[in-house]
Formats: sequence, structure tokens, C-alpha cells
Amino acid sequence: MRIALVIPGRPVPLQRSRTSRGRHYLPKRSRIFRELVQAEWMAAGRPSLGAAPFACSIRSYGARATADLDNLVKAILDALNGLAFDDDCQLVCIAGAHKLAVDAGGARAEIDLWTTSDTGGRNGDALAGLEAAA
Repeated sequence: MRIALVIPGRPVPLQRSRTSRGRHYLPKRSRIFRELVQAEWMAAGRPSLGAAPFACSIRSYGARATADLDNLVKAILDALNGLAFDDDCQLVCIAGAHKLAVDAGGARAEIDLWTTSDTGGRNGDALAGLEAAA
């Protein structure tokens, strides 16, 4: 199974949750981006990989130069956790994560998720899924 999503707009890295007056909350920019990712997932028909091991490829076009790549990936995976897959512990391979300049398609994040054929999660199986997507 394969899930492909395009999130319009500038990708936003996940910020640390904050505490104020004894309450934990996610900063506004991160919360808005999370809601956008989830809305695009719903618009795509709410596809799910279920409990299967999976791999991903994420391309972030137009993210700020100071944005950490790992936080860009985390923002997307956390937004889809429990929706597009049961739990992010199922992730066995990040086959590609790229921070790229804006092109003719504008600022966006492109996400590909696919199940791996091997429950042991060998990288070769995950990469075979990436090659099939190309």
C-alpha cells in the first residue's frame, strides 16, 4: 500500500511543546501546520497503512533555511500518527528527507509512505518501494 500527500504552503518544523500556567500546549505555528497535514490526509480519503511496518520519503519545498530537517520530518509524522499509520514506532526506514528551494510548484511538503514487505524492516525492502515510486 502507498500513501502520497502534498501539503500546500511553507513546511513548518515541529516546535517543542510549551508549558504555561500548568498546561502543556503546542505553539500556534506547529498546531496550524499539524491541522493542515491532517486536513490533507482527510481530503485524500483517510488512507491508512494500519499496523504494517512502513517507510517514508519527505520533500520540503520552501522551508526556512534555519529549519532543522529532522523537525520538518517529525512535524509530518506526528501529525499523521494514529491516522495514516497506527504508531510511528512502525517506521523502519526514512528513504529520503530533503529540504529544497521553492520550484514552480510553490512551497509545499510532499510525503510518500509505503508498507515494507519484510516485517523485519530491512532497508533493501523499503528502498525497493522507493524505486517503484520513481
